[in-house]
Amino acid sequence: MKLWFNNRFSVKKTEEFREWRTESSILKFISSHLDSKGKLTAEAVDLPDKNEDNEQLKFAPGLMDAMSGTEDSTDSQKRAAKLANLLKKIADKGDKNSEQEFYRLITEDDNTIGIIDNFLQSIVQKSLSTQPYLFSFAKDLATKSDQRNAVKFGIAILGLCQNKSVLDDLKILGLHDEFTVYSTIAIAQLSDNPVLDLWHLAEKVDGWGKIQLVERLAVMDIDQPIKDWLIREGYKNSIMYEYLAYTCALHGELHEKLQQLQIDQQLFRSAADLLKALIAENNPAEDISAYSHAASVVENFIRHSRQHAGNIADLNTLYQLKDFLSELQNDPKPGSQNGWKKNLIPHCLAGIADILNSRDWKPLVYEDLKSPDNITYWNAKQAAKHLRIDLWATVWHRLQVNPADDSAWFDVTYYSKTEHAGQIIDFAIRNLPLDELATGPKDSLGLGAAYVGHHCLDTMISYLENYPRQGEKIILTGLKSPVTRNRNMTIRVLNKWKRANWSPQIEKELMHLKNIEPNKETRKDIEKLLNGQNI
Repeated sequence: MKLWFNNRFSVKKTEEFREWRTESSILKFISSHLDSKGKLTAEAVDLPDKNEDNEQLKFAPGLMDAMSGTEDSTDSQKRAAKLANLLKKIADKGDKNSEQEFYRLITEDDNTIGIIDNFLQSIVQKSLSTQPYLFSFAKDLATKSDQRNAVKFGIAILGLCQNKSVLDDLKILGLHDEFTVYSTIAIAQLSDNPVLDLWHLAEKVDGWGKIQLVERLAVMDIDQPIKDWLIREGYKNSIMYEYLAYTCALHGELHEKLQQLQIDQQLFRSAADLLKALIAENNPAEDISAYSHAASVVENFIRHSRQHAGNIADLNTLYQLKDFLSELQNDPKPGSQNGWKKNLIPHCLAGIADILNSRDWKPLVYEDLKSPDNITYWNAKQAAKHLRIDLWATVWHRLQVNPADDSAWFDVTYYSKTEHAGQIIDFAIRNLPLDELATGPKDSLGLGAAYVGHHCLDTMISYLENYPRQGEKIILTGLKSPVTRNRNMTIRVLNKWKRANWSPQIEKELMHLKNIEPNKETRKDIEKLLNGQNI
């Protein structure tokens, strides 16, 4: 009777739920940051759930997912199975406890995304009913959450639900590189015209999402307008053209387009971009050695260059092709499988020589070296090397105009001669904010715009390696810098100088730093240095 009474009249503790559904969702954030062309604005690159720690290494949107493969450990399989079991309870009964636990598990650990493939396989095998609970839950994950992992899982589940009503939301989410690949897969599963929908999405993205999307789009049943787009625009991305050059050249049928008697200037520019990317050293993707139409494309590009090559970027492309062909000519097996027939390489090299010798390119180089545009200036520097133009006066003037430009400091030290050392070091001491950079040691990565001065300091510290006893104030600043990289570089310079070239002030600062250095490995190097051991 007592037990019955207690059960009947006691106040039962109700389960407390943290409501994760929010009006301030990632979908709403993306929707509010679109320009007139439907593209994401620069302000929306950082999602609302970004880590605010400025010292933490940051990855471009979508990079972590592009780098991460599927986790296939026993632990990851168990985690995927647990999530699948929770989702079954949600699908069967709309169980709120399971919703909460599912959300917690997918958002508390960034590495959860690595198990998403195993998770999807598990739920496919369970043949879950999408109505009345599962579709609604997945849609809320994708459209009403402010956590990126929840959005990714939501998109992935929606792709299996066969409900086209979410297509517009998926297209908006796909505009952010963090979600492009997930939206791509879901749209391909739900759309009545996946090729067209994915093409329209690919036209609006730019980073890792575009790379992954174009790789998938290119192998679909695409028509001529999309093939043309692959060649003219599809390869362009904000990461590296090399990632998509092979895919777009092959599936966009570049070889057929260059076989034409005449081509337009835009196609020539795109062909130049693709060829430079295909022959680039240390290519992260498939390069020209894998391209079966290599010989045809190179030969026809050189032919079209006679008409279209007119700026310094074109000059650099021709020099790059010349180096590539010269190396290929010296190879005992010059890639015959890619169409390199006998005498074709000498023929191409002769064609390049004719174009290079057809005009005086130096006036163009000198003009572009004055350009405030960084890309134009960089191309001019590359061309100057080929034409053996001395760049010292140019880079020295550019640094004097803008002493806060870290790339200008690199150029000055790179192109200088020994007789310039004194004026470079003196200029650095007078123009770098050394007192502001010497705020004391921290274990800082020194990344981002706030550390541009420390990047300049990097260059000058390294430069002093060959100039013992000079630039002491720069060395002392390096030892007092909050950026660990600056201190490590300074220690290595002092190791190269040898102790006989240290001033009492430098030795005193090293002794002090040994006692307060926050980085364990750096502290070990300081101890080695003071003990006369090589680092």
